[in-house]
Amino acid sequence: MHYRVVADHVRSHDNTICFERGESIRVEQPDARYPGWWWCTDRRGRSGRVHESYFEEEDYRFVAREDYDARELTVCAGEVVEALDVRGDWALCRNSARETGWVPLAKLAPVASC
Repeated sequence: MHYRVVADHVRSHDNTICFERGESIRVEQPDARYPGWWWCTDRRGRSGRVHESYFEEEDYRFVAREDYDARELTVCAGEVVEALDVRGDWALCRNSARETGWVPLAKLAPVASC
């Protein structure tokens, strides 16, 4: 699905949490601003928000169900992006330069298909 960016979004930082399927992660606390998202830390000590669908509890530890990278995408109002995945209030988007990253859904509006 394609979206038009209705408000600028600037990536918050570059050193984001990322992990591969099967890795252990530390799940710390729910994110009060975004239901379904949790603050987590990867094995390299990088922290960030992770949607609860990306991890599961296994033998008293949390394990990644799939690969994940919390990198956000900087976008400008008027730009059109393709949503590759939607989790909670965020969409994993790809821009015309083929860069990918997360953008809050509140800053996107669906583009009508022909």
